[in-house]
Amino acid sequence: MVRTVSFVQRYTFEFDGTLLPEAVTLGDFDNDGCNELCIGNVDGDLYIYKMKEERWMKRNLGMITCLGIGDIKNKGDNSLVVITGEGLCYIFDHEKILESKSSDKKESIEIPHTYKQKFPLNIAQLVITDVSNRGANDLVVVLDTVVRMYTWDPDSEDRLVPQDKQSYNFRREVAAISVNTLSDGQTILIVCIPYDGIRVLKAIRSETGFEGWEPVTQVAKFTSPVRDVIGNIRSNEEVGEDGMVSFVTLEGLLTMNRGEQELWSLQLDMPIFALLKMDIDNDDNDEVVACSWDGQTFFVDHKKNICKYRFEENVAIRGFCAGQYAIGPEGNKPSLVYITNGHVVVYFNVQLTSLGVQTLNDYPFDFGAVCDNPDISGEHRSKLIRSLLTG
Repeated sequence: MVRTVSFVQRYTFEFDGTLLPEAVTLGDFDNDGCNELCIGNVDGDLYIYKMKEERWMKRNLGMITCLGIGDIKNKGDNSLVVITGEGLCYIFDHEKILESKSSDKKESIEIPHTYKQKFPLNIAQLVITDVSNRGANDLVVVLDTVVRMYTWDPDSEDRLVPQDKQSYNFRREVAAISVNTLSDGQTILIVCIPYDGIRVLKAIRSETGFEGWEPVTQVAKFTSPVRDVIGNIRSNEEVGEDGMVSFVTLEGLLTMNRGEQELWSLQLDMPIFALLKMDIDNDDNDEVVACSWDGQTFFVDHKKNICKYRFEENVAIRGFCAGQYAIGPEGNKPSLVYITNGHVVVYFNVQLTSLGVQTLNDYPFDFGAVCDNPDISGEHRSKLIRSLLTG
């Protein structure tokens, strides 16, 4: 029996259109320390939500397939990278936004892109991080069976310069990618290939720079196609070990791995379409967050404790995201984002005391001392005991 939890603090935005799974993200777009929510639809509309309003937008970009926020220019500030199915890569920088264009604060501001470049067609996913282990961020993209890496070069005509002399081509279509950190501090790229297992790539570097990809190892194959992967799952106990990685298959098999060792596996009772990570119980460990198409969301910790939340609206989920979001000036809080037909629902300040089942034995308490304390009135004593027993 999986324990069911409930969340009540929520805020709803209007949203129009259909989106692809990788066209939603949480990140600090305007570099103020508070995360924004960015969503793009297949009609080419980009929406950026800040706190409780739709703050910025852009139309007619093309079919947005994926987007991400990160320091792609390696200058210390984040940018928003948007890629379309037509093979266009847009970069948006908050510093270029002229808010004077809109006098009505309730009206979202149309933002210009600061850079645009032609990319290959059909890019479905991107990652912004230091994959090449050079101390600066790269842009890794997936298109069909190919993985490619780009680096920002402000002196080049096409400023996003391909780093791999030959793109790494797999035999079958790539389903998902993620990154993970090894015990030696090196970053690896994890590639999920349906019916062909998991591949791990490590950057080959020389004195002249990036030379290509080296296949490091092949994790054991799954009996059903791997749907998603999430790496660098934070653990406050890992010292000198590889980062933790979680995989989920189309049939709902969820696993937690460290290196080539499977720590545990768990069969969920439904297919999963989104796999993320978030510290939901404030213990400095990331929990795995898995969401199904009907909104059932599972939270699993490192010890395989599990609980779930059922999205209260009886509708199909078109998009999902989990992470930190600032709904107000108090700053980032753990949040869940559900995108339905016409709405974006943000559950904010999502926190649990623990994922495991707990009893009063887990909280030793001297009831006798409370009952015998003359400084506590009878009425207050009853309320205190009732709250301790019922929470």
